[in-house]
Amino acid sequence: MPETTICSFVLRFVQIQEGDPAAPWHGVIRHVQSTAETRFIDMEEALIFIDKYLRESQTGDFPPDPPTSRPE
Repeated sequence: MPETTICSFVLRFVQIQEGDPAAPWHGVIRHVQSTAETRFIDMEEALIFIDKYLRESQTGDFPPDPPTSRPE
């Protein structure tokens, strides 16, 4: 029987309008299995985070939590 690997992510998007309905969005992404999370401004950053965990899930050796450098 083939082995199944599951990798789950939660994304939260935030927009601080302060009177500007066109204010930019930013977000937070969390890898469920390791609870590591990082903030991002564009989706490319989120996809890089996802890719890192998908690659590492093959070995079960998840990378260390990335530094949080983006505003929430």
